[in-house]
Amino acid sequence: MNLPDMLTPRLLLRSTREADAPACLDIWLDEEMGRYLADPPRALASEAYLNFAVGIEQDEGWYPLVAFHRASGEFLGTCSAVPTEDGACWDLGYCVHRKFWRQGYGTEMVSRLMEAGRERGVRAFTIPVAAENAASNALARKLGAVPWKTDGAFRKRGTDIVYREIVYRVESPALSS
Repeated sequence: MNLPDMLTPRLLLRSTREADAPACLDIWLDEEMGRYLADPPRALASEAYLNFAVGIEQDEGWYPLVAFHRASGEFLGTCSAVPTEDGACWDLGYCVHRKFWRQGYGTEMVSRLMEAGRERGVRAFTIPVAAENAASNALARKLGAVPWKTDGAFRKRGTDIVYREIVYRVESPALSS
């Protein structure tokens, strides 16, 4: 599914295209940038995983986005929303290139994605985070999310690495009519 292009003061967010795959994979499969993602290490990535973007423009069921720095045009990261069946809640994910860490870009990116959801009537957002990922835990709290489920875990694909997972949740304010 596609969303229209979105701007923030510093970012352009647009729907992912097949041509974006190398940039996306470069951060997801990087040992440092992809450390707390469920994505596999580069050496263990399957052919299907490496071809995730084939046909992505017509893919249904989620909103995959890429982010670019507005001033420089540099690829900055990825984010996505996976709506529940009824569309009332979006499960959010994101990854920021290390060059842009600790500068507020993740917050700006996810905030704009949440705004797009609210514009579409989304009433709640969940943000699953590895408990060990201090930066992402801080980002979720900064967005007003609170721990909702704290007893989960996820495995990094293709490895024995298991991360304790905290799922944060934030409710959308009621829209005034």
